[in-house]
Formats: sequence, C-alpha cells, structure tokens
Amino acid sequence: MRTPTTHRCWLLAALTAYLLTTASAFAIAPLVNATLEPRQISIGETAQLTITSTGNGMDAVTLPVVSGLEFRVVGQSRRMEIINGATLSTTSITVRITPQVAGIFTIPGITPKSQPLVLRVSPDTGGANSSAYGGSVPRPPLAAGGTMVNGIKLSADGAAFIRMNLPKRDVYVGESIPIDIEVGLRAGFVTSLNGLPTLTGTDFTLNNLSRKPERVEKLIDGQPFTVLTWHSVLAPVKPGSFPLAVTMPLTVRVRTRPQKDATIDDLLGDPFLQNFFGATVQKEVTVSSPPGDLKVLALPTDGRPRDFSGAVGTFKIASDLSSKTAAVGDPLTLRMRVSGTGNFDRVDSPMLEHVDQWKTYPPKSTFAQSDTVGFKGEKTFEQPLIASQPGAQTLPALTFSYFDPATHSYEILRSTPPAVTISPALADVTPPGAETTAGATSLPNKFGNDLRPDQAVSGQSAGSLVPLYLRSRFLALPSLLAILFAGGLLQMRRADTGLRGKRPSGRLPKEAALTIKQMDQAAAAGDAARFFRCARAALQKDLATRWQLPPQDISAAEIEERLGGPGEALRQIFILADETNYAGNQGTSTDFTGWTHVVRTQLTREQAS
Repeated sequence: MRTPTTHRCWLLAALTAYLLTTASAFAIAPLVNATLEPRQISIGETAQLTITSTGNGMDAVTLPVVSGLEFRVVGQSRRMEIINGATLSTTSITVRITPQVAGIFTIPGITPKSQPLVLRVSPDTGGANSSAYGGSVPRPPLAAGGTMVNGIKLSADGAAFIRMNLPKRDVYVGESIPIDIEVGLRAGFVTSLNGLPTLTGTDFTLNNLSRKPERVEKLIDGQPFTVLTWHSVLAPVKPGSFPLAVTMPLTVRVRTRPQKDATIDDLLGDPFLQNFFGATVQKEVTVSSPPGDLKVLALPTDGRPRDFSGAVGTFKIASDLSSKTAAVGDPLTLRMRVSGTGNFDRVDSPMLEHVDQWKTYPPKSTFAQSDTVGFKGEKTFEQPLIASQPGAQTLPALTFSYFDPATHSYEILRSTPPAVTISPALADVTPPGAETTAGATSLPNKFGNDLRPDQAVSGQSAGSLVPLYLRSRFLALPSLLAILFAGGLLQMRRADTGLRGKRPSGRLPKEAALTIKQMDQAAAAGDAARFFRCARAALQKDLATRWQLPPQDISAAEIEERLGGPGEALRQIFILADETNYAGNQGTSTDFTGWTHVVRTQLTREQAS
C-alpha cells in the first residue's frame, strides 16, 4: 500500500525526468540564423549569405533555389566555446550568390520559421564602377592567384590588387585625361598603406590626385575586400607609344605555411581562424598593375591659330563689361569666362592688347573647379580698361582657340562685341553761368584801372625770422609728449618681462589640453583609431603654424624631410594613424601612454618657444 509520502516521491521523480528530457531536447535543437551582405548589388558583383547555427549540431543545409541567382558554398568554419562548464558549438557556412540578371529576388528562409531575405540587383550602369567624370569606364573581371585577366592582377596570395581605368582611345600631348585608380585590400591580410599610388613611367604626370579616396566594401571571389578609389588627371608630356602602370606600397601578412595548406586556411572562412591556424608574418610589398600601352599623338601644326595657348578639351566662352555706361577716365572691367572640360592650366588669353581711344592693362585670371581634380570648371579673365574719348563705342570681340580631341581639329570661339556709352569727364564740363571774359577778375584793384606800381606791397612786419615750430613755447609740448611716450614704452616692457617670468613652463594651451583629454578617453576605451586620429590632428595644427603650411599638407613624408631623425616619433604617429584607420589595429595601454607623452612633449615644446 502506497503512503502519501511515497506518492509524493513518485510525482517528484516523474517531474524531474520530464524536465531533464525537455532540457535535453532544447539543448540539442540548434538555433539557425542567416544574414545577407550586401543587400543591393549590381550585375558583375556578388553577395554573401552566411548561415550560422548555434547548438550541438547543424542539420544538412539545402541551398535555396532562386531563378536568376547562383548559390555556391565557398567556406565553412566551426567554433567551440565552454561557458560555465557547458560546451557551446557555433557552425558557420559561407555561400556566394552570383546574379545572372537584374531584378529583385526573394531568397526563402533557411528554416520554416526563418524570414525570407531580399536581394536587389541593378544593371551595371556605372554606379561605383563608373568614372567620376560622366562616362562609364568598363571594368574587367578580377583574377585570383596572381594571374592576369584583361589587365587586372591580384598579388600572389590574393591579398591586394591595383588597377587603373583609362579611356580607350589615342590621346594628345598636353591633354588632361581623367583616370580612376582602385586599390583592393583583403580584410585581415593588409595591415597598412605605405604611400599613395604612383606612376612607373616618366612620360606622364599625375596631377591633382584626390587627397581622400572613396571607400567601398565588396566581396571578390567570395572574400571581403575594401576597395579604395582615387581620382586624378593624367597628362602626357611627349608623343609616342609608352607603357603605363601604377604601383602602391603596402604592408601585408604573408603565410609561412606551404601553398598546398593555404587552401585549408581559406576554407576556415574567418580571418581570425586563418591567421591562427596559418601562421603569418608582416612584409612590405609593392603591388602594381600590368603595364598597358598608351599612344600619344602630337598636336597638328596645320590650321593652328596664332593665339593658340595649348588648351585641349571642350570649351565655351562668354564676355561682359562691368557697366554699360562710364565717364572718361573711369575704370571698367572686361570679363571673359571659359568653361568646359580639359587642361585648364593651358587655358590663357591676352584679352585686348591695343584698342584706339582706350588704355588697357594686363588681365588677371581665376579658376573655379567643379570636380575634385580640376578637369571640369570655369576660368575667368578680368582686364581693367579706361576710355580716353567720350561717345558710344563698341569694343572688339574676344576670341579663344583650343584643340578638340573628339573632332581632331582646332576650334575658334568669338564673343559678342560689348557696347558702352562714354560721357565726358566731370572736370571737362563747365558749370552754367561760370563763363567769364579772358581778362576779367573778381579781385578788387585799389589802384583803380591803371597799371599797378612795379614795387612790393608790404604787409604786417614780423619781429623774428625763427619758424614758429622752433620757438621755445612750441618745443615744450613735443618734448613732454616724447617723455610720456618713453615712460609708457618702458612700463610695457617691464610688464611683459614680468609676465614671461611668471608664465608656467610646460603648460599646454586650452585647445591642446582638450586634445590630450580626448586621447586619454580613446586610450581608456581601447579605440586606437580615434586615439591616433586625435594625435595626428593636434600635430598637424601645431606643425602647420610653425612651418606656415596648411594643416592637410603636414604628412609623414613632410616631417621626415624637415626634421629627419629627430622627428621619427612624430612620423610614426602619422603612420599608425593610417594603419588603424584602414586595418583597425589596436594598441596596448603601454603604447597609448608612450605616444601620449610624445604628443604632450611636442605641444609643450612649441608653447615654450
């Protein structure tokens, strides 16, 4: 016979067994999540679908089937964690999605309870891959493993690439050619940029390289890359056919394992796991684009206008006068505006050199660019003029000649002749009623109408010939003022000497102290990028004031050139600022303390001097 106590024991045991069974079921059931990056791409680009399962296992994943999209597994990784004695397993599968056509695609959820994902694919109309100057520059596909396809080349380990996009036609000497320079950096493998893109040849010049590149995150062959794009203008200096390439110095992580084991590292997917299982070392390398031949033509001599100054491009002009009316001797300003696209450094005009009844002066010019590299814009010429004769006058039309590379011919532009009405000068106009006879005089003649006597008329006599300003009563006032001035100057110098003696040595100004405080906050948060960004900004402003330069011109190269060895610590701060900005490097507390001391010492030294 069961007692109440026995019955309660059986109920407790049954409840415990149920809870253990339920907990085991929840522990076994994995949690599956799927993410899509990016959600909007263009034809020729790829997206990445990451399927993550957190639990004791992952069921076999069936890739979705969507018409117009191709799915391919490119990597798989697994991570084990022990939390409070319990083992937690996380499995990730990386799937590359390649669109075949443009459109809006709905990707079904990985599990019945998962939400569908939407991928938008736009046609390749240029977008991020188009030139910044209005035209679409064709971009050939990338090649992996250091091979070359259509002029594109990755480094041997696939860590970086560089490519240059040029118009596919012949160019002329002196012509400005807009180009885009792209540098691709594989995430986790490129640690820093060691300079700017440069040309390998001496037959071209690279002008107006944009200071800050455009930054886009892309998936290339299933791997995340950061693509930096610089805009610039290329100018050939002589005719001929020349090889053209661009290079970029980088610091990369190079695998020390054999090449056959690199495939296993790539399958790990996560850059942290790749670097953990595949040991790497840092190495400075220079990536370069494959050389391409560019044919440069000489400007034709037939039909060249006499006033041609070397302008090559597409332009239009307009002119005007500062006023339609003026008086003789009044200055006027004649303006001519040249706008369009081309090499504005060669755009020039003598304006009006010699015009009858006008006095002309040399013109001055200003340029206002409408893009980042000075390929588009407007150049304004202003010439002062002064009319010497009154009347209605029409100035000669202004002309401007240039060479159009699209039509392969010279063009001459003429402005509308400006008209102006010149009135007589005010000094030449006699007021009404002011006419007098030639011998009339308004002065009274006490001698009557007869001739004046040939003798001097004496006035009031003077008791001394000594000038008034040399007499004693006039010398007292200047002497008193001189004594007061000398005493005030002496007092000011004493006060300034006292202030210098009381000025605390090594004390930072308010703005510099605020910068040090921001650096300390970034160090406490472990934010190396913000720490070195604040340090570089403070040094740029400090050295710019000292060297009389714009702050943005202060760089690591400028410090090395001016300071040499003593400025090595300052130069390293600029390099670390670039590294943390592009690669996200994190420093230690010891690093933060040492670099803070370097910045504080520099700012204190400048304050004391």
